[in-house]
Amino acid sequence: MVLREIEAHGSLSQAARTLHISAPAASQRLSRLSRRLGVDLTTADGRGIRLTPAGRQLAAHAVQICRQLELAERQLDEKTRRLTPPSVSVATFATVAEHLLPEVIERLGPQPELQVSITELPTDMAIPGVVSGTYDIAIVRAYEPRTLARPAASTIKTIATEPLDLVAQPPAEGQAVTLRSLADAPWISGPEGSTLAEAIESTCRTVGGFIPDVVHRVSDAAVTIALADRGLGVGLLPRLATRGAPQHLIHPAPGTVTRSIMAVCLTESLSHPPVNRFWNALHPPAWLL
Repeated sequence: MVLREIEAHGSLSQAARTLHISAPAASQRLSRLSRRLGVDLTTADGRGIRLTPAGRQLAAHAVQICRQLELAERQLDEKTRRLTPPSVSVATFATVAEHLLPEVIERLGPQPELQVSITELPTDMAIPGVVSGTYDIAIVRAYEPRTLARPAASTIKTIATEPLDLVAQPPAEGQAVTLRSLADAPWISGPEGSTLAEAIESTCRTVGGFIPDVVHRVSDAAVTIALADRGLGVGLLPRLATRGAPQHLIHPAPGTVTRSIMAVCLTESLSHPPVNRFWNALHPPAWLL
């Protein structure tokens, strides 16, 4: 699969980013495979990298192997469908699993012949899981201006684009909660280096004109809401994550970055009816629009 991505992108680092593994890990895999086969699989090409004839041949086999595995699974589904209902496996993150996927499954209606399984995974595991065939669909997020690296032979669908809302105790009567009004407050951000932390801290700088004093770093939206409810800090959360939060804590924040929720699937998998049916049912709930 690393060879396949290098052929598509002409760069080891881009191939690694697309597969959501580190560049050294991708390089080590190539080195092990090259030593095992006794041939060079890549060669330098200016500032990039390209496949040797042997590398191109293996990359072509990678595509064929993936397609053959998909075909084998479909044939097994056909032969065992009376015993085992067709299934769709989805890798996603907690907020989508809690607030979006149950509505999607309900939208499909009674489907005794279709089983949907959900696994909570970070993006750097969910997308490789789709590429390797472990999962049919990955539902992941990206904060602007970042874009999602697209694996070769995959299809990406944006399910929803949502704003970030301020999470803070209501102010004194007659005052509005704005980003600038919270410049001196203790802030709740994501884990250091996370995409959420980068989005929050970039928004405070570029929109609010201040560097937030980050006191708490948490990954769970429920923890951010609980801390804010006790007056222990303020934060920014995507609207989907504030579903069910006390409404007095949630305040629109015009001009902040947005978060996109996207589905990723190998293009060839969309010809599988259960996957295609679930894919077509993926759209945002009315309350999020």
